[in-house]
Amino acid sequence: MLINNVITAVSCNCYVRICLTTDVDLLLLHMNNARYVRELDFARFDFFKRTGLLNKIKSKGGGVVQGGNSIRYRKFIRPFTIYQIKSKILYWDDQNIYMEHRFVTPNDDFVRAIAFGKHRIMNCNANDVMIELITENGKLTEETYLKPSLPLELAKWIESNEISSSNLRNGL
Repeated sequence: MLINNVITAVSCNCYVRICLTTDVDLLLLHMNNARYVRELDFARFDFFKRTGLLNKIKSKGGGVVQGGNSIRYRKFIRPFTIYQIKSKILYWDDQNIYMEHRFVTPNDDFVRAIAFGKHRIMNCNANDVMIELITENGKLTEETYLKPSLPLELAKWIESNEISSSNLRNGL
């Protein structure tokens, strides 16, 4: 299911997977916590390729690295359960793109886990990349598309990361 059709940078991408026996914990009851983060890498790559975001960053001589990730587990995913990872960009600034990823089981539409990701854009301006990507299809212009406001939950997560960085710099 990797890299199907093209989507816009402001769309929600749906990456479909199934929990296999190689994905579960030692008791074989549910998907291992580390597997969620691993699956995020695949979903994120799929999103970056399908939106053209990765190509746009590379065309500007830039790169992208994972700057942070936080996941909250709500309800387990049992073996042989089909699930979706719904990924979308929530916000961006000059250096970073912030995404949300939801692990959803389609049979009950329940969000099993939710994750935030901070993606640091290297050697180019993330805001410029996003504006170019959003406006290049001609349907949206810089004037008709408003950058999303920073959601409170994400703002608090960013603040928490900044406090942690400050503590580490100060030897705490």
